[in-house]
Amino acid sequence: MILFAFILPLSLGGANTVLGTILLLWLIEGDFQKKLTIFKEEKIVWIFLTIGLLTLISALLSDSMSHSFLAGEKKSLLRVIFSHYILIPFVSIIFITSIKKEYLKYIISAFLLAILFSEIISYLIFFELIDVNMLQAKHLLYAEASLKNPTPFMHHTEYSIFLSIASILLINKLLHTKNRLYQIFILLFLTSATINLFINGGRTGQISYLLAISTYMFFYFKFNIKIIISTLLVLSSVVLLAYNFSPTFHKRSHMALQNIEQISQGNYNTSWGRRVASTKVTLDYLLSSPERFILGAGAGDTRQVYLAHAKKHFNKNISEPIKILAHLHNQYLEYWMDGSLIAFLLFLSFFIILMRLAVPILYKPSLYAFAVIVAFASATDIPLFRYQPAMLFMLLIGYFMLISREKTEI
Repeated sequence: MILFAFILPLSLGGANTVLGTILLLWLIEGDFQKKLTIFKEEKIVWIFLTIGLLTLISALLSDSMSHSFLAGEKKSLLRVIFSHYILIPFVSIIFITSIKKEYLKYIISAFLLAILFSEIISYLIFFELIDVNMLQAKHLLYAEASLKNPTPFMHHTEYSIFLSIASILLINKLLHTKNRLYQIFILLFLTSATINLFINGGRTGQISYLLAISTYMFFYFKFNIKIIISTLLVLSSVVLLAYNFSPTFHKRSHMALQNIEQISQGNYNTSWGRRVASTKVTLDYLLSSPERFILGAGAGDTRQVYLAHAKKHFNKNISEPIKILAHLHNQYLEYWMDGSLIAFLLFLSFFIILMRLAVPILYKPSLYAFAVIVAFASATDIPLFRYQPAMLFMLLIGYFMLISREKTEI
């Protein structure tokens, strides 16, 4: 699991290979009676497996298997459901049934070390110190990595989520270590991660970062007004500096304002506009009849049904822009459309159960901050359907669950 935590931010193929090996070793390890006992007690894992089962049933009851958002026309829907909703949650299952608490700190350190390496490569791209085209030709860099998009190993939205989670883990380490040299190193690392986050284009991770840091400080310092004001001032300064010194952040900030203005004028053919249009269409579909409200659209037919509803009930300023969407850009609504109202409610219950985990007080702020990141990212995208963010979320869920089971500080 240490190797998995290290390879996850660097290579999706490598992470899949390591996860497959871990799963095989987990099966060879045996002791399934003990594992089953632990597994039965963990409601969080059951939530995601149940959502997977509901999605599978919905797919089997659909009119087709080739008009979905989940698989589209080129992939096997059943295979996609298995890999996303059955296999990936096993990261958490393996964590709580086979990992000893003594290894937790090494797993988190391995993840942070990989993030540090990823940042170094990102800065080398940004300052044009490496041959990006040559490395891309050898499949050593993400295909879309460039000076304007220096995300070395994954899409900028996913990378921004990784950086925001890493920042929370770094703050937790910073506030709970007494070694001055280590504190300086972590502070420099945190500063580097923050800069790297804002020179990239992932608005999801940037906003998640601001919300998560505020949440962490709010709960860590127990509503201390001075600390809260200081935190808000620091975060405001971060945004201001990013706006003035990061061309990418500056440009995307203006794009966001332009998107909002265009939406108010009825133009939804923008990044944010398509998200708003998608939400309008989806909610209108779900609220159009009791059957749709309860059952959703059917996992195998979602995209076809969604576009047909938009064409029939909305003007072209909404129905046309959403045609290019590969998904609903909303994890909550995606679960609802694909897996029924029950899947949607189960996902909401996940946050309640997660935040009620009996972790020691030392871990409460980072647990709440992590929940905020997952909640916000899920409102703007489908992170639990993207392999690397989904595996990272399951890794952290397993981490917090194991701490909760041990009821001790690591």
